[in-house]
Amino acid sequence: MNDQIKRAVSKAISTLKRDDGTLFDCAIEEGFDYDSRKLHEVCINHRLAIYLEQEILPIVNGTDQKYFVDIEFNKEGINKKKIVRCNGQELVVRPDIIIHNRKSGDQKENLLVVECKKIGASRAQIRKDRERVLAFMRDVKYNYSLGLQVVYGKDAIQATLFCKDGNGNISREIIPANGALEP
Repeated sequence: MNDQIKRAVSKAISTLKRDDGTLFDCAIEEGFDYDSRKLHEVCINHRLAIYLEQEILPIVNGTDQKYFVDIEFNKEGINKKKIVRCNGQELVVRPDIIIHNRKSGDQKENLLVVECKKIGASRAQIRKDRERVLAFMRDVKYNYSLGLQVVYGKDAIQATLFCKDGNGNISREIIPANGALEP
């Protein structure tokens, strides 16, 4: 199934670039810092979430399980969503995009967590997103099978898919935005 999901992620990213590439060209008002007067990444994340939903849900939804794609999902049951980062610090989080079954406790199944940044974010911000994705995959409360880190750029979208195997080992693969994976 991971190969199907990899192809689905690649196709979703390709569709985003093709159909919504104009979102990457929105001018930033001069004289302001990175976050001040630009199109916020949430606008782009919404479009990516739609394409992920179209491509991945037909693969994973069955008669015994129903997954949903949500953006900015900040709850774990009735509590705030928190992860423990690699440095041991607990952090309240709101992932950009997740695919999950919206249940909690023993019934919870988390498939994919996605963190995104626009080009121009600092290396430290991009590194923190990667750490957050990996923390969601390693944290026994969440146990995501897959993680995706995306950096939106005007000319290209950089995407890295992290996959967890049955032993908990996490591998990393660059996802091309042309809709086709190498054989």
